[in-house]
Amino acid sequence: MNKPFLWGSSISGGQCEGGFASRSATVVDVIPQGKDTRFAFMNNPGIYINQQPQDNYTSQVGVEFYSHYKEDIALYAKLGLKALRFSVLWSRVFLDENMVENEEGLKFYDNVIDELIKHGIEPVITTIHFDMPLWLVKKYNGFANRKAVELYQKYVETIVKRYHDRVKYWISFCEINVMNHALYMVGGAIVQQGENREQVLHQCAYHKLLANAWLVKTCHEIDPTLQVGCEVAGTPCYPLTSSPKDYQLMVESERSNNRYTDVMVNGRYPYYFLKEMLEYGIEMKAEDLEILKENTLDFIAVSYYKSGLASHEGVTSNPCLEKTAFGWTIDPEGFRIMLNNMYERYEVPILVVENGLGTYDKVEDGQIHDKYRIDYLAKHIEQMKLAIQDGVNVIGYLTWAAMDLVSTTEGMMSKRYGFIYVDRTDDDPKECKRIRKDSFYWYKNVIQSNGNELD
Repeated sequence: MNKPFLWGSSISGGQCEGGFASRSATVVDVIPQGKDTRFAFMNNPGIYINQQPQDNYTSQVGVEFYSHYKEDIALYAKLGLKALRFSVLWSRVFLDENMVENEEGLKFYDNVIDELIKHGIEPVITTIHFDMPLWLVKKYNGFANRKAVELYQKYVETIVKRYHDRVKYWISFCEINVMNHALYMVGGAIVQQGENREQVLHQCAYHKLLANAWLVKTCHEIDPTLQVGCEVAGTPCYPLTSSPKDYQLMVESERSNNRYTDVMVNGRYPYYFLKEMLEYGIEMKAEDLEILKENTLDFIAVSYYKSGLASHEGVTSNPCLEKTAFGWTIDPEGFRIMLNNMYERYEVPILVVENGLGTYDKVEDGQIHDKYRIDYLAKHIEQMKLAIQDGVNVIGYLTWAAMDLVSTTEGMMSKRYGFIYVDRTDDDPKECKRIRKDSFYWYKNVIQSNGNELD
């Protein structure tokens, strides 16, 4: 393994913080839990947008990291983490569209950063992790409106100036390419009746890519030593058959996933993405294109959970792969493939910021024996090591997640990812007691051995 290597894990504010009374609502705070319900909302968020968040909406409570951050970070230190990636909540820093700094919110992140550093843990900040302020959606329709770029500039200028002396690594957005499927959650936009969804999506993409460049510009102007990335979901796609039709669908899928990174790394729109922008009538200003050209990423942040399938006959299930309890493919070899493909395409450092198994855990005599999670992570780390041997410049591996938190896709606590079990249910926050799983001790050993001991 490369040295120094960032072994660590990840959390996000909207999924773990809670502390709802001292912040304003985010896009996920008004989404009911349950896979079917949440996806119905994603497709038609307007039916919920003006409803008051309900007390049992899980993201409002999270796992109470807001009030437990000191003991949680102490646990992360005992786990041996060298880095923790977390998100700053825009809705905690600026409570509404007036964009008046909320000192209480800013101080909270001061405390989190200082606590991490005290324990020798490198802080990695994401500026928006599926937790866009709800007021930005209601007033401006999120990144469908250029006003969002202007407001984002002020937001990131505030937090970068405040934290740059202690935070080296910055990530603009979580899984920007997931906006293809979750426009409301990632882009903050609601498609109105009569509007073309693809047009709205491309308008959001244009503004989010510009906002990403502004973060790069802001960071480098304030402190040239800062490293800036954007997270993309790494999802390799395989053709089901040797049919040219399946291959063409695979190419289209890869383009759809890569188009954002193409712009952020290369500083220009590739021909196929440019064609789409023009087809949907997106106004592309010369000064915007210059900002993109001059402010490219220092590294790519990537998540990896599963691979996809291309079939012109509509087959969606890969017959060669097992699946998790929640229907996601288990494909460690795809991890190596994805890392190689990404590095071959861009040749910039890669920081893995999410990789993990979301499944059900069972408490037995106060313990959680999650050998299935250990096996999953060990196989993926082994494939990452092979990718590094292939020549891929991977600078760190941060799992999802350090502790159990509210899942994004389902809004559920019962879908667990962490090394630390949090005792709350989908319906009852309980006392949120922390319990170390077997995987906690395993990952501690992985880190101590620099990835050499995976058994």
